[in-house]
Amino acid sequence: MQRKVHRIGPSTLMVSLPSSWVKRHKISKGDAVQVEEQKNTLVIAPVTTRQPQHKKASILLSSATTSLARYYLAAAYRSGADEIHIECKQQTIADPERNIVYQTDPFLKLALENFLGMEIMKYTPAEVVAREITSIKQEELENIMRRIFFTLTITFEDLIQHAKMADHEALNYLYQHADNKVNAFVDYCLRIMAKTSNSDQSLHASILHLEEIGDALKYIAKQIALKKTDKRTHELLVEAKELFLLAEKYYYKPAQESLEVFDKRKRDLRKNINRLHNVQDPIVLMKINKIMQQSGALVRAKLMQTFL
Repeated sequence: MQRKVHRIGPSTLMVSLPSSWVKRHKISKGDAVQVEEQKNTLVIAPVTTRQPQHKKASILLSSATTSLARYYLAAAYRSGADEIHIECKQQTIADPERNIVYQTDPFLKLALENFLGMEIMKYTPAEVVAREITSIKQEELENIMRRIFFTLTITFEDLIQHAKMADHEALNYLYQHADNKVNAFVDYCLRIMAKTSNSDQSLHASILHLEEIGDALKYIAKQIALKKTDKRTHELLVEAKELFLLAEKYYYKPAQESLEVFDKRKRDLRKNINRLHNVQDPIVLMKINKIMQQSGALVRAKLMQTFL
């Protein structure tokens, strides 16, 4: 609905509240309302003294693998649950990708330690409970986003260096650990959005694009550790990193010149990828292509914000 803006005094503007909304929330003269600015939108909500509802997520693990358990845990955390209750009916949990079997309770403890702002309150072989210990603040989102970009840049640099030196031990370490920090930051960003009712779809998409880039870097490290990459593929890794940095530059300082440079470098990288028909490891090439696509999607998501 549209409302006409009226002037009161020399500089104050006023707009009336819909009567149906006023009656539904029992707003009276002199009452306070909460007004929050979200980009080009003002959100008006009644001020209430009621405590926010405690949100609890319950997870039952009976025959889960490590990846499935992580899906459940991440979904509960990202949804904004104040408490995550896990009932364990399996003493061990398998990781088919690494061909490893873990004890379930220490695996869960390690997984939950990556959930920023939460603390394990109960820890037994049959039950694990984690609760939120710090309040979520909308203003933290920007800082965490910058830390994701920074962490990915460092991962790029480490990957390129270790690949050039054929340092298999360091590459395996990257595969095992480098993506954990990115995932922790991504999960926290999505949790902030859920708990603050931030419905910015382009921002949500940007966070997921960054997560995909982190995943691609992880598996590139794994593949190069198994099979030494050739010079041409290594050069593509450097190009992919430079493209990602251009995407970051546009994300924080969107300008037509930056967009044009990014578009040209993206086209050049695509041509170079397509030229490599015989590479030592096509999986690495596929993951580099994924980084290129996700960097482009990140730029498009930011560009979309300029039209909102």
